Amino acid sequence: MFKALLRAVNALIVIAILSAAVLTLKSAPQIPRLPEDLRVLASTPATEIYARNGELIGRLGGRQYVALDRISPHFIHAVLAAEDKRFYHHFGIDHLAVLRALWLNIRQGDDAPGGSSITQQLAKNLFFTFKRSWERKVLEALAAVAIEDRFSKEEILEAYCNLVYFGRFAYGVQRAARTYFNKSAHQLELHEAALLAGLPNAPARLDPFNYLPRARERQRTILVRMARAGYIQPQQIDSLMTCPLHITNVAPPPERGSYAVDATLDQAREHIGNDAVTYGGVRIFTTIDARLQRIAERVVATGVDLLELNLKVPPEGDTGRLEGGLVAVEVATGQILALDGGRNYLESPYNRAVISRRQPGSAFKPVIYLAALENLPISPTSVFVDEPVILTIDKNRTWSPRNYTKKYLGSMTLKYALEHSINTVAAQLIYKVGPMQVVETARRLGVNSALEPHLSLALGSTGITMVEMATIIATIARQGVFIDSRLLNRIEGIGGEPLAELFSVGEERFDAEIVYQLIDMLTGVIDEGTGTIIRRKGFSGVAFGKTGTSSDYRDSWFVGATPTLAVVVWVGYDDNRQMFRANGQGVTGSSGAAPIWADFIIEVTASEPAREFPCPRGIIRTYVQPFNGHISPTKVEGYIPVAIKP
Repeated sequence: MFKALLRAVNALIVIAILSAAVLTLKSAPQIPRLPEDLRVLASTPATEIYARNGELIGRLGGRQYVALDRISPHFIHAVLAAEDKRFYHHFGIDHLAVLRALWLNIRQGDDAPGGSSITQQLAKNLFFTFKRSWERKVLEALAAVAIEDRFSKEEILEAYCNLVYFGRFAYGVQRAARTYFNKSAHQLELHEAALLAGLPNAPARLDPFNYLPRARERQRTILVRMARAGYIQPQQIDSLMTCPLHITNVAPPPERGSYAVDATLDQAREHIGNDAVTYGGVRIFTTIDARLQRIAERVVATGVDLLELNLKVPPEGDTGRLEGGLVAVEVATGQILALDGGRNYLESPYNRAVISRRQPGSAFKPVIYLAALENLPISPTSVFVDEPVILTIDKNRTWSPRNYTKKYLGSMTLKYALEHSINTVAAQLIYKVGPMQVVETARRLGVNSALEPHLSLALGSTGITMVEMATIIATIARQGVFIDSRLLNRIEGIGGEPLAELFSVGEERFDAEIVYQLIDMLTGVIDEGTGTIIRRKGFSGVAFGKTGTSSDYRDSWFVGATPTLAVVVWVGYDDNRQMFRANGQGVTGSSGAAPIWADFIIEVTASEPAREFPCPRGIIRTYVQPFNGHISPTKVEGYIPVAIKP
């Protein structure tokens, strides 16, 4: 029995050796030719991001090469302890680390750490297909052995220190030392070196500007590993952790990044992979209009600063600043022309425009009204009664929404109700049409966030992103033609070869005559309703819009469009605090976000010719008495203009 088992094991070993030999012979011709100087690997071109007019708006990569003897020995020791403690004792592949990683992958799956040596990580940059596969791993291992055969350990380590990414657009230790500590690589002190050596593990998650406790925890891990490797004494760890970190970001533009650049890079990674974007030296052509982007960043920062000055002093312990964001979409194409996810990217690169899902409040009412116009026998002149309502949810629950003013005005037309954001009428509409129909309408308008089919959707109780809201408004402005909002036009490789090219395709999802009635109703919001601040700020062009205020004044929105541009503005706190002015008044959509929307739209449309939303053939323009619904073909005092489908 024992002999049979021994023969089986020997046979398996022979098969494994032969398989490895065959795989090696097969893969060897695919190994790229090694450069004469390893510094070439650490000198790959930066990935460049361009606005749609060709202006460079961002750069990912680009390195300041520094010789090994000009790097702090503390950093070298920290990197070896963090990444490859047996670096000087293997020939390109750390077999113990590989076996450990293989075992952890079997136990933990895709979340397990890798076992690549420093040489293997360097070898990865020889391959620009960046496909995650066993074949690529084999090629990397073979290339690592070839690198070890040709170059010294010092040359390999030098190239690696100049190649690795530390976050904040800092490639290589010299750029990282300058970005985080405003000093050269050779000046790094021991505690600083340990912090930097930990960042490549997860640069965004460990960003010391935003997540210092995480970065410090990783710093301690590196110091512990350094002690185990004999580079420091264990008793030094606690004292090193108390050393102050004087972190200061001095990275020059355009390498400081922006919310628009970050969102573009994320979309590019979805198309060509993270490694190709990070290491491939590609050129990314965006839909961003550089002029509009600069205006957006300025008006958001200025508007939020001004609003914050007039707010109540937050309670002690609440240190988060007021934030805001803006998304502008070209109506004709669906291209995102401006995207700003906060008041200051360097203070907080968290991109609220694409990540945060905030309650839109009454800014969601256009979805309710569109679902009702499409599915109920009503029109903008239909009369509803604004009064206290009790709506049945199930046999045990009811819902009684209240108006913002806590007053009720009685009979009114739908147009007047939307102009003045009457909650009870929106609640009656969703009750009649059904929450599931509203969710389906929102999906057709471009909302991908999870929406629960509750009656409270009438008041915008479920969070969505600014980009989703901009897609809703742009679809309405196109009279029901959906085009997915996007940031990318195309991506090119180093040699100019196309890696990805995107096109906008319109899909007619709603009847133009129904949507035009909604556009006319929303135009009244700016002319006569809750959005008149837009006119008072000086905008005289054609536009529609809607204010939005979530419960307890936690979110302020203004959403709207001209015939050419759909724009969404949001203001609020990241921690969802309430917004109250010093006089005790809550910040609404019209007092918080709307002034910023007006400032942006006035400036970007200043030189545009006057345009109208095209009117479909089946629509007639007339006048209606706003409270009893009486229609007049001519202007009568007290009547408001209305567009209806007879």
